Amino acid sequence: MTKKGSTAKNMVYTIPKFWVNLNGLVHSSNMNAIETIMTRVFCMQGALKFHFWLLDIIPAAIKRISNSTHIPKTWIDQLATDVRLAIAKRGGATFDSSQYLPGLDFHHKYDMAVQQFKYEDAELLTSIISSIIRCWLGFPADQDALAQLTLLDIVTSESPTSILFLDKIWEMYKTPFETVFNKDWDMRRSKNKLSQALATFKNRFSSHPFATSDSLSYRKLQLLSELIQKWTTLFGVDFKAAEMVS
Repeated sequence: MTKKGSTAKNMVYTIPKFWVNLNGLVHSSNMNAIETIMTRVFCMQGALKFHFWLLDIIPAAIKRISNSTHIPKTWIDQLATDVRLAIAKRGGATFDSSQYLPGLDFHHKYDMAVQQFKYEDAELLTSIISSIIRCWLGFPADQDALAQLTLLDIVTSESPTSILFLDKIWEMYKTPFETVFNKDWDMRRSKNKLSQALATFKNRFSSHPFATSDSLSYRKLQLLSELIQKWTTLFGVDFKAAEMVS
């Protein structure tokens, strides 16, 4: 007989083994898919966590050093103080991470160009300090990163966290200019245009079913959150693992 219709015993003997293991193979495939999705969520949560961390520590440091009696005690306070002095001198300056964070495995220098001084210009200070820390700590510096993190911030602030488990959200995160901004490369090169586009997206998303608490889609996300919580509890997986990163 042909191989396709062979009745050889060695082939016949393997058939029961296939059926016995089939459910295990399907289960393994499903678990791999779940693990992939969980890994994606942790990636997005981690990136967003450090983005929020930066947005939190810089304004707080600027507020502290604005107090005339405050003596810089932390590395971020000292950095903010030094940046303010450099701006006031109306000259360029170089900020070396080894002078502020000597424990880093890899050190970087950030060259600040001459800035137009404006007394108590918190926005300018925030921008420069943010750029310095992003350089030192290896944050992505391109416009893709700005779009990715802002989009994640928008969708997670308007919808249940389970929205991060959707394939479309991962695609949005990985390729924001192809999935959200329709390959508008001019926008990619212009921070002002990108900021306007993100503001438009935020305004439109606020009326999306995923962001409307009385919609069926929103309730489905809430149900998904409950199922995820039950699954992670059952299997001992920490859904909020990214929040534990320090």
